[in-house]
Amino acid sequence: MIAKPSGLASGNVEVATIAATSTATITAPSGWTVIQNTTSASSTLRQISYYHVAGASEPSSYTWSYSPSRTAVGGISAYSGVDTTIPVDLSASASGSSGNATSASVTTTAASELVLVPTAFSGVSSLTHDASTTERWLQASGSTVVGDSSDFTQVSAGASAAKTATAGTNTGWVVHTIALRPSGASGVLTLTTAAAPKFSVVLNGADQAKTYTLALTVTDTSGTNAGWKLTVTSTQFTSGAHTLPTTASSVTAASAACLAGSSCTSPTNSLTYPVGVPAGATPPTAVKFFNAAVSSGAGHNTITPTLSVVVPASAYTGSYTSTLTLAIASGP
Repeated sequence: MIAKPSGLASGNVEVATIAATSTATITAPSGWTVIQNTTSASSTLRQISYYHVAGASEPSSYTWSYSPSRTAVGGISAYSGVDTTIPVDLSASASGSSGNATSASVTTTAASELVLVPTAFSGVSSLTHDASTTERWLQASGSTVVGDSSDFTQVSAGASAAKTATAGTNTGWVVHTIALRPSGASGVLTLTTAAAPKFSVVLNGADQAKTYTLALTVTDTSGTNAGWKLTVTSTQFTSGAHTLPTTASSVTAASAACLAGSSCTSPTNSLTYPVGVPAGATPPTAVKFFNAAVSSGAGHNTITPTLSVVVPASAYTGSYTSTLTLAIASGP
């Protein structure tokens, strides 16, 4: 049981971190969303961080439960001036077994984001937070587990600096990095991917359809609530003098999920499938293959389209390549 922070007001964003020995199952009270859930490499410690947007009426305390029973510590920090739609810009975790717990970096998307680095060690009774951070709470259960939460301001958008807490002896540790997005901050609308898909087919004298997926990340921190759309065009599959038909490719399905460790509003997609992917010697006019309706799709979303390529029975053996051109634009 953890008391609500003093002076908590409606619209404040609460961040709770619980650290427990071993790999106990930790169950949060209703209304709390997991940010990071990390087990140390030696499995001596599990740390889970959550967020909750305070309403007009909050209980005097919050209760977490454990199965099986474990020694645990935890605390809650409350912050004003945080975007209540996308409270968590990005987050990351790090773990190890040493006397120093060093946080992972996150790449913030807005200026003046508050970055939290809640940390826990097993088998010790104290820790020292990084001198460049402000400690908000510190809790220990004898010499079994100790945890704290400290924070600092990331002045400019970009990669956060690593922060190191020390325990003075080699032991298991976990540290989370949680960037909170300021209310009213300027934002971006971007589409990124590192995908370089490939597939293979053994020609057998019949038409064959092969599928592959793309992992796309859409970041909408623009604050416009205008929604967005994804479009695609392509070059024709080509191997030397041979090509596949311009109608070979189509998007047959697409799924969406919040990017791990971030917060988002799920996109409401109005498209039905399949959607043919245009192809030519030079890319034809792009077509829409996924969208987010107005007032949906804010934050960081992972969009995973499934594409099908029909290889005709008459195809020549070879290594074929095609270039997909993907884009994002505001509005559904």
